Parts: sequence; structure tokens; C-alpha cells
Amino acid sequence: MLGENLYPLVEQLEPEMAAKVTGMLLEMDQTEVLHLLESPEALKAKVAEAMEVLRNVQQQQAGNAADQLASLSLNDGLVS
Repeated sequence: MLGENLYPLVEQLEPEMAAKVTGMLLEMDQTEVLHLLESPEALKAKVAEAMEVLRNVQQQQAGNAADQLASLSLNDGLVS
């Protein structure tokens, strides 16, 4: 029920990531989520915080993928 009320509010702030951010917010304590529903400024701040976490994770994953590609040798798997 909280998610049904929270999702449309999050969607207004971050339409593309609304489902993921709502899920992250629902992991918080129920009283904190209720506060977010009542306070647009608090919600905006928490959504921004969640987006920052998601951006950091995406950057780490991109960096790990680049490191893995950089470590590949062009000769790997070739038979002489």
C-alpha cells in the first residue's frame, strides 16, 4: 500500500527509475516512508540520494567492465 502511494510521487521526480527508487525507499523504516509521503522536500532529498547511489553503482560496474576488457590479451585463445 505504501508503494502504491509512493510510486506516483517518485515517478514525477525520476520517471525512468521510479520503480527502482521506490523499491529502495520501501526498504526504509515504515515511519520514515510515511514521512516521505507527507513531506515533498524530504521525498525529493531521498530520491536524489537514491539516484546518487544508483549512479555510483553504475559507474563502478562500468569501471569493472572496462578493467576486465583491458586485461584481455589479444592473443588469448589463439592457437599457434
